[in-house]
Amino acid sequence: MADEAAEQAPVGTDTPTGTDPDAKYEQPGYEDKSFGQAVAADAELAERIAAEEPDDEAAEERFEEEATGAPALDRQQHGDVTTNDG
Repeated sequence: MADEAAEQAPVGTDTPTGTDPDAKYEQPGYEDKSFGQAVAADAELAERIAAEEPDDEAAEERFEEEATGAPALDRQQHGDVTTNDG
C-alpha cells in the first residue's frame, strides 16, 4: 500500500532556498524562501516599518501588504484557508 501512495503523490520540483530574497512565502514546501528565512525577513521589515511609520495602524497595514508572509496572512484573514492533507 505504501508503494501505491508513493505512486499517487504529486511530483514537485524543489529549488534551493534563499534563491530569491524578494520571494513571498505562500505555502510550506517548494519555495524560494524557507520558513525561517521568511520569519527573519518579516522581523527585519517590522523593525524598519516601526521606525519609519509614526502611526501604529498605518504601520500594521503596511506590514500586512509588504510582509514575506503576506499571501498566507491574506488567506488566513479572509477565510481562504486550504490544506494539503487530502
